[in-house]
Amino acid sequence: MARAWAHEVDEARARGELIVIVQWDGEAGSDHETFSRGWILHPDFRAETGDLLLRAVKPDAFATSALDGELRARAVRQIRFLALEGSPENASMTAQASAHGYQVGGAAFTPTPQPENA
Repeated sequence: MARAWAHEVDEARARGELIVIVQWDGEAGSDHETFSRGWILHPDFRAETGDLLLRAVKPDAFATSALDGELRARAVRQIRFLALEGSPENASMTAQASAHGYQVGGAAFTPTPQPENA
């Protein structure tokens, strides 16, 4: 699945879309505790020049980071999320984006598997 997600991100970059990577800070003692091994980004996902990397607290990056200000500063009006379908973060982010006036498209995303040699 990570390869399919990386493919989607590469395609979006090729279209000139802003890539925002939200890294969720985890609670102390959790599997995703901030700065623990489970917290680090998957090796197939990395911020590149021009991307925006934000740290936030689940499930709402709009309330717990500078996401809204960063998007408005870049005149972003439409958002397409790359998130697991049915995840609490996806549902929350979709609702918050709409509440902040963004047009949301493709919020529930299930990546299409890519051939191994793609």
